[in-house]
Amino acid sequence: MKYFSDIVIDFLKQQGIEYVCFNPGASFRGLHDSLVVERDDIDGQPLELVMCCHEEISVAIAHGYYKASGRHMAILVHANIGLLHASMAMFNGWCDRVPLLVIGGNGPIDSAKRRPWIDWIHTSQHVDSTVKDFVKWSDQPVGQRATLESLYRAFRLMNTEPSAPVYVAIDAETQEEPLAADVMLSAPIQALASVLPPVADNVITQIIGRMLDATLPVIIVDFTGRNPAAVQPLIELAEATGAAVVDKANRFNFPNTHPLSLIDGSEDAITAADFVLALDVQDLWGALTARWESGDSNPLFIAAVGYGDLLVSKWAADYQRLVPIDLPLIGDSCQTLQRLAAAVKQSSLAADPGWNRKRHTRAARIADLHHTNRTRWRVHADERRSALEIDVTSALVEIHAALKAEKWVLTNTGSVTVDSWVKRLWDIDRTGSYLGLSGGAGLGYGLGASVGAALAHKDSDSICVNLQSDGDLLYTPSALWTLSQYAIPLLTIVMNNRLYLNSQQHAEQIARLRSRNTIASVIGTSFYDNPVDFLKLADSFNILVERRLTELEQIQPAIRAAVAHIKSNRRPVVVELVMS
Repeated sequence: MKYFSDIVIDFLKQQGIEYVCFNPGASFRGLHDSLVVERDDIDGQPLELVMCCHEEISVAIAHGYYKASGRHMAILVHANIGLLHASMAMFNGWCDRVPLLVIGGNGPIDSAKRRPWIDWIHTSQHVDSTVKDFVKWSDQPVGQRATLESLYRAFRLMNTEPSAPVYVAIDAETQEEPLAADVMLSAPIQALASVLPPVADNVITQIIGRMLDATLPVIIVDFTGRNPAAVQPLIELAEATGAAVVDKANRFNFPNTHPLSLIDGSEDAITAADFVLALDVQDLWGALTARWESGDSNPLFIAAVGYGDLLVSKWAADYQRLVPIDLPLIGDSCQTLQRLAAAVKQSSLAADPGWNRKRHTRAARIADLHHTNRTRWRVHADERRSALEIDVTSALVEIHAALKAEKWVLTNTGSVTVDSWVKRLWDIDRTGSYLGLSGGAGLGYGLGASVGAALAHKDSDSICVNLQSDGDLLYTPSALWTLSQYAIPLLTIVMNNRLYLNSQQHAEQIARLRSRNTIASVIGTSFYDNPVDFLKLADSFNILVERRLTELEQIQPAIRAAVAHIKSNRRPVVVELVMS
């Protein structure tokens, strides 16, 4: 006999899903049984199970897996309590514009079918209301045909730009029913995403005309590299127009080693720009802060291409501050970039010697700024090498040096501070080498997302590196169990400053504003009096640990030894770096 839960698993396999990630729960016991029982499958290959110890970890693993591979996991969450545990990680996915398929157990909605006590407290009417304001679509269908249709619709909508998580609650009774004779899978195309078109040809012509006429054009990018095919036409467009590229880097968008690349230190270019092309920029106001603060009254024309206006939450203000845009456009940035790059090459100015001198002059100006910034950042890191405790900048230089010969993938940078210095000090010049931050800045993301990313690279020769902040790790330490259980080759470097640094900085700032003693800012924000032994923690989960690093010269040998172990054994290693 075949049960409805069996066809749900068939649906997942039809959509190319290979992994199902979950913390076990009774409300999806029907689905669980279908996953673990040997039976005839569509392609004869059973789905792989990834067991976790918390739903926030499950969602984060799928989040990191998608960003590393472009492929989906399915996530199962238990009833209302599992959804509540998962909700923070789902919010991260929403802000990060990552499509996540979250399937919840619920019910039985028919109260006559509920077991005493437990089924009552773990059953909710409108269970999706918990997350409806930060998922793209949610549903609580009733019956087999409605549930199967909801799954197809969810898969289609989450992948249609702008991408975001979706949630479907499947009634426990429906899962466990024998499969109805008239319920069957639809054609796979029913789940295909709708395609966002590029901007129109006449608009392409207008943008190119303004870029070529500008004194200093600036391209600002943010999520554009979510499609790796967008990177090369972006490089071609920047080079053909002599435009500065200011990369806000929620994905890998543009090589930070390119002479036209500006990250932090872009204020001079932003202030002097007379044309800005913004591509998938979430916080355009923040990207242009230097302009607003300078009070510059020079004319500035802004064209913005993206999808932000298509996905606005009534609950979360992740849409950021409103910016006056001269040419607001909804369209696919990758296709638009391809057309823009082609249009520049076809422009009559492309062969004009006078215009090319102008292009080379401004490109040289940007290259000088690029070189000045990178030199200044490296000098700062070198100056910090003599600090009493290891400084984040000099530590990152040493880690990068140890990894330079490897094909590394940076799965997580842990904090805004570490992330900003990584972009300044590391050579990030390969598609897929940098996966970005969490999106929602919710603690507990880093290790789970890194587990997922490393799982995606499990059979490759890449070295996945997680620069793991200590405070974030303490939210979801049991992700170490999943990392160990499935022998996932990940190098986790715990950047242990024994602080919730951001909170300590705020405490220090408010004390300074009030003319009070800033020494007390570590009270309630630090682990100084009771430090955590992260090596013992990792060891308790049967993960190989390197020695605790307290000296700068220890870093390179330790990282190289960890990498050698991962290459030889394809198993995880944890290194702890004690730093200021």
